[in-house]
This record gives sequence, C-alpha cells and structure tokens, in this order.
Amino acid sequence: MRYACYRLGDTDDAKDALQDTCHKLCDKLTDEKSDEVKNLRSYIFRTLSNVCLSRLSQSGRLKTIPLDSRLDMADIQYESNEEDIKRIVKLLGEIPEEQAEVIRLRIYGDNSFAQVAEILSVPLPTVKSRFLYGLEKIRKAMKQTKN
Repeated sequence: MRYACYRLGDTDDAKDALQDTCHKLCDKLTDEKSDEVKNLRSYIFRTLSNVCLSRLSQSGRLKTIPLDSRLDMADIQYESNEEDIKRIVKLLGEIPEEQAEVIRLRIYGDNSFAQVAEILSVPLPTVKSRFLYGLEKIRKAMKQTKN
C-alpha cells in the first residue's frame, strides 16, 4: 500500500491499484496455462508497478515537469500526510523514471537492492547506481528550491 500510495500520490488510487494487482495475481494462479510464479514478492511488485504506471498514463498524470516551473517546495509547510505524499511524488517525477522506480521499490516497497534487481530484471550494480544518482538529483533539486 505504501509503495502504491507514493507511486500514485493518492490513497484511493493506491487501493484500487492494489485491488487490480490482486485480481491479476488470482488470474495468474488459477490459469492452468500460465507459468508458475517463482518469486511471489517480485511478481506482486512488478505487477503493482505496471498497474500504477498504466493508471498514471491513462489519467494523464504521467508528465514531466520543467525544472524552471517548479514550486519552491522546500519552503512550503505541509499539514497532512497526503500533502507529503504529493510533494514526494512530484520530486520523484522530476528525475528519470528508472531512478525514481528504484527509489520507490527500495524505500516505499521495503525491498532490498537484490529484490529490486530481480523485480526490474536488471543487474544489481545498475540498481545501486540508479538509486544513488536518483537521490543525488532529489537532494540537488531540494537545495535549488531552497535558494
């Protein structure tokens, strides 16, 4: 739920995405022709990631934000968790998607780097470098909005 919430920026959308993911998992497990799920955790996160991406693209919320049009997010005081989620989603939207997805899966999905590598089907060193570069870009963006 936490991963979907940070991915979509809305708790209701996150609940819907989780429900869609559960339906897909049930379909996969009951389909006699489908291959066996080798790693259930990886399958669930990969499916949830795809469901979230699909929902974002269908709703038109999957957009890039020009750096010069950013709000001064570091100086804004937020009153609720929903606002915090939206701020983080916005910051993650400003970095390359590959890096943002690694950060989401690692931090909000509570996956190890090895699990993230398996979920995304990329080498472990690639996952670690994407994580590092993504965090550096977020830190830099936060410092720029402070000035």
